[in-house]
Order: sequence, then structure tokens, then C-alpha cells
Amino acid sequence: MKKITTQQWAFVISFLILAGGLAFEGWRVFQEKPEVLMNVEEVDDQFLDDDDIIADDVNTLVYGKDAPVYVTVYTHNEDSWEALVNSKVKYLEYREGLLERAELLAEYDISWNWQSDQPVVEAMLEYEDDLGVKEEGTNGKNILEYLAWQGASLDPHAHTNNYADIVYLMSQLGVEPSSVIGGLTHIKCGKEYLGFLDYMSWHEEIDLQADGYVYGEEYPEARWKPEILSDPGMGGHYFDDWSTGLWRPGDGEDFYTDDPTNDIIYVGEGYPHDTLVIGSTHASGVEIHASRGQYIKELVQKIKEGTLPTGTEDGDRFMYTASIHVRDTAIVTEGSEAINTVEGLRTLLEALQPLREQGKIIFVDFEEAADIWQKEYDAVPWHINLESFSFYDEVKEQAQDHCESRAPARR
Repeated sequence: MKKITTQQWAFVISFLILAGGLAFEGWRVFQEKPEVLMNVEEVDDQFLDDDDIIADDVNTLVYGKDAPVYVTVYTHNEDSWEALVNSKVKYLEYREGLLERAELLAEYDISWNWQSDQPVVEAMLEYEDDLGVKEEGTNGKNILEYLAWQGASLDPHAHTNNYADIVYLMSQLGVEPSSVIGGLTHIKCGKEYLGFLDYMSWHEEIDLQADGYVYGEEYPEARWKPEILSDPGMGGHYFDDWSTGLWRPGDGEDFYTDDPTNDIIYVGEGYPHDTLVIGSTHASGVEIHASRGQYIKELVQKIKEGTLPTGTEDGDRFMYTASIHVRDTAIVTEGSEAINTVEGLRTLLEALQPLREQGKIIFVDFEEAADIWQKEYDAVPWHINLESFSFYDEVKEQAQDHCESRAPARR
């Protein structure tokens, strides 16, 4: 056997010392930064279920703690509002409140989505042609021209009416309506989803045709191509989709699967309801579980604490979203007390102002959110549902009780 020289032994010992030092340094760095990488099994154990993650690579999640939340303010009225705007006196009262909401949002430099069903747009067509009306705070413009001039997005919102018809009527007022679907029903009481809900075909809900267009009913010449989905939910707001994030949803039971062949982008609204602007309950009697921006604050805190991932080690970045839902009326009376919409919204915006000043939240409208997702986030699909938030169990229990109370009627 060849004898090892003293010089060779010295080399071996030096190598072992160097390797040991590198190993210790790697262990030390890992101990100091355990939050940077987490595999999907660890994430699932904390708060996610199988439907929560939409991403091509979830094995190298990064927790950067600095992702902003893009917040959208949207308002909508209903198909049942004809009696509220069917005279000039009633319409002018509604119009005055609408201007107050628009001026408040302009004061805070917030772009927003005004979403309308057919009765209100028809009332505008009837009464906005009056020069005296146009001089009431809108500088000679009709009310939709004024909102568009301020930067508001004008979206159709329909339940029993036709989206293309509403868009057609809006355009008669000289404005260009948006490509945003202003809400629809995508789940109902059943048993396939969470044991007490069923998915619906949201394509059928809006009468979406194979060519990607919605065609008018009252106005057959009307044609509208939706590109963005907002506010998908359940009748009465018992259990809407309250996800944060963006993706291209499939139809029916494939809603939570990103479909790259789908041209319609869903901008997750988070939990958009707040007692400051809605009151204690919805018109259906459903309790509202957040106040003073609670959902948005919780979401920001989860990102800051490193509970939610901000992307992947491969360079993907995840975009987080939330919304504030405002009733399109000056006073909301469904809850335990009357709520002044403008006063409540101002209080809510002031409560969120520190987060805005810190860059933790950024106000955008739905179209801006979709554009940012495509250009700055490379259209990486991602969403987190409501399950990890403090009031999820209360929300789920109320919806489940509602559906169970209706079970005999479903048999």
C-alpha cells in the first residue's frame, strides 16, 4: 500500500474543515430564514385545500411578505329598482345620491366600477335629456358622460335582464360601456360543493354564445363581448365566491380551474361587504361579517406575516385582490339601522388610508386589475379562498343552515 505523505494528510484535513464550515453556514442561513421556502404539503397543513391553489408550480413557494393588495370599489343597483326611479322626482333623488358617491371617490382619487341593471339606465334615458337636469352638478353632461369623464367604469349588471341590452341602452347615452360582467349567480343550494351547494353554468346565466358574445333580446342588434368577470355568487349573498386572486375560470364545476382557452378573466373580490356601507345585514337577511375593512386588513397582515406566498422560486409572482361593495343608493335600510352610504364609505376609506399610504393596498377598477395581472404578473393564475379568515366558520354555518332549511323544497 502506498504511504500517504504529511502534505497529503494536511490537504485532507483542510478540505474536511472547509466542508464542515460550509455545511454549518448553510445550516445557519436556513435556521435564520425558515419562512422563505415552503413546500405545498406544509402549506396545505396550514390553511389551504385542494381548490385553493391555482399555479403551475407550487413546490417552491416564496414568502416575500411585500405583495400589495389591489382593491376595487364597485356599486350596483338591481332589476327591482323601477319603482325607485320611475318619476322625475324619484330619479333626481337617486341622481343626487349617485353624484355624492362619485364626488367622494373622486376626492380620494379612486377609480371605481358603477354597475347597473336596466331600470336605472332606462330612467336616465328618459330624464337626462332635460337641460335642467344636465346642469345639476354635471357641467352640461348627462350623468353617464360625467361618470365616464371622471374615470368610472360603466358595467352592466343583470339578473333577469340581458347584458347586451343594458350595454346597448348605456351606449345610447353617448358612453362606451366596459367589458365587465357586473355580477352573476354561479352557485346555489345543493350537495356537490362543500356538501350543501351546487355549481351552476355561469355561461348560461349570461347567455354567452360559442363565439364569445352575448346578443340582445329586446334589442336584437345589440352585441357585447365580456372580457372580465366580477362578483360571482349566490342568491342573497349567502355564499358568494370570496377568493382573492385572478384566473380564467371554467364553467360550472370547473370554475376554480384556470382555463387558458377562456378569454374571460375573473378578478377575485375577496369578502367585499362591510357593515359601514351595507349595514348589519343584506336585503336577504344574511349577516355581514366584516367591518372597517376587516377582510382587507387581515389579507394584508397574512401577506406581511409570511402566511401567504407571494410567488415561486422560479420567478412567478402572485397577485392579490379585494373589493368594497357599495349599494347604489344614498341610504341603505336593510340592516338594523339606516346607513348613509357616503358617510360610511368615507369612514371605511379613512380606516384603510394608512395601508394605502404604506403601499400595502392599491385602488384600481376591475379592468385595471386585469391589465396589471396580464402585464406585470404574466397572467399567473392564483387564488386563496375565505377559509383561513377569522369569520369563515360563521359565514359557512349561516349558508349551510339556509340551504338545509330549504332542503324539503328541493326534494
